[in-house]
Amino acid sequence: MKSRNFKFALMAAFVGLASFVVTSCTDNETVKETQKVEDGISFAVSDIQNINEASLPKTKAPSVYETTFTPLEGDAQGLELVETTVEGVNPVYIPAATRALVTDMSNFATINKNFAIFATKEGSTAANYLYNEQVKVDGTMVNPVKWKKSESSKLKFFAVHPAKDGSNPLVTTTSGTNPVVNYSPEANAKKHIDVLVANTEAFNYDDYVSQKIPIRFSHATTAVYFKVGSDLSYNQKVKKIEIRNVLGSGTYDIATKTWTPSTTKKNFALEFDSGDEFPTNISNKVMNDGDGVFFMVPQDIPADADVKITFLSGNSVVAKIGGNGKKWVAGTTRTYSISNSKDELDREFHITAKAAKTTFNYDETNAPFTVTSYSKSLKPSSIEKPEPWTITKYEFSADGTTWTEGKPSMVAAMSSESGNGGTSAEARVMTLANDYHDYKAEREAALKAAPEATGTVDLSKVNGPQETANCYIVSASGKYSFPMVYGNAIKNGVDNTEAFNPSGINGSAVAINPFWGATKITGSKITGATKAEVLWSSTPDIVSDVAINGDNVEFKVNKANMKEASVIIGIKNSEPDGSYGVGNVLWSWHIWITSKDVVDTDNGYFMREPLGFRHTKWQGTSYQQDRKVRLTFTQTRTGKTAQVEFTQKAASMEREGEAMYYQQGRKDPLYPTSPMALQTPGPNPDALRRGFTLINSVKYASVMARPRKLWSNPTTKGNWDWMTISTGDIGNGEPYYSESVVANTTYFNLWDANNGQGHGYTGTFVKTVYDPSPVGFRVPRLAEFEKINNGNNGKEAFTPLTGVLKYDDFTVKNKGTNGYYWSSEKKIGPGNFGESEVYTGYYGLFALARGSQKDLVLKKDVHSVHNFPMFQNMAWGASVISIKE
Repeated sequence: MKSRNFKFALMAAFVGLASFVVTSCTDNETVKETQKVEDGISFAVSDIQNINEASLPKTKAPSVYETTFTPLEGDAQGLELVETTVEGVNPVYIPAATRALVTDMSNFATINKNFAIFATKEGSTAANYLYNEQVKVDGTMVNPVKWKKSESSKLKFFAVHPAKDGSNPLVTTTSGTNPVVNYSPEANAKKHIDVLVANTEAFNYDDYVSQKIPIRFSHATTAVYFKVGSDLSYNQKVKKIEIRNVLGSGTYDIATKTWTPSTTKKNFALEFDSGDEFPTNISNKVMNDGDGVFFMVPQDIPADADVKITFLSGNSVVAKIGGNGKKWVAGTTRTYSISNSKDELDREFHITAKAAKTTFNYDETNAPFTVTSYSKSLKPSSIEKPEPWTITKYEFSADGTTWTEGKPSMVAAMSSESGNGGTSAEARVMTLANDYHDYKAEREAALKAAPEATGTVDLSKVNGPQETANCYIVSASGKYSFPMVYGNAIKNGVDNTEAFNPSGINGSAVAINPFWGATKITGSKITGATKAEVLWSSTPDIVSDVAINGDNVEFKVNKANMKEASVIIGIKNSEPDGSYGVGNVLWSWHIWITSKDVVDTDNGYFMREPLGFRHTKWQGTSYQQDRKVRLTFTQTRTGKTAQVEFTQKAASMEREGEAMYYQQGRKDPLYPTSPMALQTPGPNPDALRRGFTLINSVKYASVMARPRKLWSNPTTKGNWDWMTISTGDIGNGEPYYSESVVANTTYFNLWDANNGQGHGYTGTFVKTVYDPSPVGFRVPRLAEFEKINNGNNGKEAFTPLTGVLKYDDFTVKNKGTNGYYWSSEKKIGPGNFGESEVYTGYYGLFALARGSQKDLVLKKDVHSVHNFPMFQNMAWGASVISIKE
């Protein structure tokens, strides 16, 4: 059953209609008057329900305000009468003045009806000072009367509006008694009168001798309204409203504020003029406002009382309104609403949502759709009615299968989430977010826009206690410095001896202790440097003002040239070197200019891009699968729903770039165009067998070592290593070459200081001074690459297909097809890079390869035909993606 209570706001009260004063004159008293004596007593009318209906106190029994439902008999078809009562008499609006108009401040003067005033002397119970004197709407008496203190020091007033006249004899008592209102409304509701009464307190002469007498009126009758509640589903018009078999008259004692109804029953009616009949398809509209209000005698409504509503068609319906303790109470409003409890049963309800297009490209942001929501009556005729609707649910799917409730970010805006409904479709537009990004441009814009570093920032102290590395990340322009220290030889502010003189290993052909710098590294600081300079830069002039200042190297990163870049800064001494034609490079550092995001990862997981990576292209949508949003539209009254699903296509991520390359075990990044290149092999076959010794490769960092091939004995363990192991390195300091030693040995612990066995070592990882990673990171072991396959703890690590740097001509091979990433481990074959045959007995290095299917491959070689770990010779340059310590 659908039914509602309808209330109407109260009209504003009478406020200060008159501001006149009481005047008096006696023979022997002082006269206090501000106006002429003949003006007499004046009144100010106020407070006719001058507060809103919701705030009016409920002064009657709770049963008076109960809502009741009564079926309508006759051609009703599910109609019912809903009765509601509110405190106060509530006009709907203020039209031109008529007899049945609800009286309030705004129309009191327009109606231009005098009111009657009565006054009782102190101690008297009868109106013996003033009786039925008329007061004009401006508050002055028609026949002025003076208040004389000698006659009465106190007066109590009664008032009735309107005053009785020949056509309306409301007051029937005689002079000398308190007033009694005799109210007998006519049968025609248009001639009903809104009777107002007032009963004041006793006023002292001294207090009001020069003041207006306040009169506060209230309504004495019960106002009765009729309205259409819910849509009746009928194409009908109301011709006549009747209230039948109710008590037709009564008297009201103003002094006691009580009604005494008569016992005679009477019928009352409101008939609409021709052409003004009230249509029933207008919901929540009062039918008898203005001059059609029934002002009824308050009473216990007789049991046989009813309401009859007659339609223009001649059909009528009847509802009982009496008995069961029902009352009309003075000063209240009773509303009878005609509603249809079978509204939903008598109608077909329709809601549809449609979109001409449901699939959009990533850059198509306007997604229009329409909603049609209406109901249609089944009988007596097909009347279509708009039915309001609302978007009640958003759902989002990132994969087209799994749905999550809630408004997604892909919906940037909605023109409106609701509508009034109707048989004509209502158009709406959803705005989809264009989440296509040029991430490369955004990153470089952010680098350029980042606030410039203040002062000179020591890169070894940005995270707290001093900690050094071979790579420092810079993400803003400004001035920077770092100490001239071997790699990570300082950690937590103190010398990190284990990084260059590990205590867990003894010197041997496969492991060294201590490590080499320009001389053997026995302390953290590098001495003897006389010059600092840029050895190579991917972007000209991005770094300038390189200089040595005490124990530090200082440099400036220029804002105008900010972009992703790599810069190699080296320090030299002045000692010439005839063999290689260069000064000694004592050490070098990699300055990686990139976003801080690359190291935003968790302990034990990979940084998010390879060392030194810089993008040449990075663009696409933030989502890589087509995404969907589903809208649910709900019809407000019925809960019926309709849905529309929209798909926004993804633009594939294009992400390419350049990485730095590393020979296994070295700290120095390589790049094909860098002067730090492999030496061109000479014609002397013996020279082809030789690489640098470790000490020389560190001493001359700008002249990389020759690869080492043992053509004369291919069955030995020659690896094409980038450096030789000489007898001198093994024993006593001054290096020299011994082919029998070189052919079968390699260093295992250049990145993992205590690893003397190669693959399979599980001891604590000790990062060495040769590790190319920035502070807090290191080169990973092979098994740790599984963490990339398993999601890197939700922070994606990008492993581009950077290929491999060839040892012999310093060109890149397999770029765009495979990516190769060093681990810190070595192992004797089988396996070989780039060949179909299987080699056994060669030292190699586990690496991570990313194949053409863009999967991370850990357990197979590049051809995916040999089910054994892949390895790579150390002379080749592969990428490094570091793991957080």
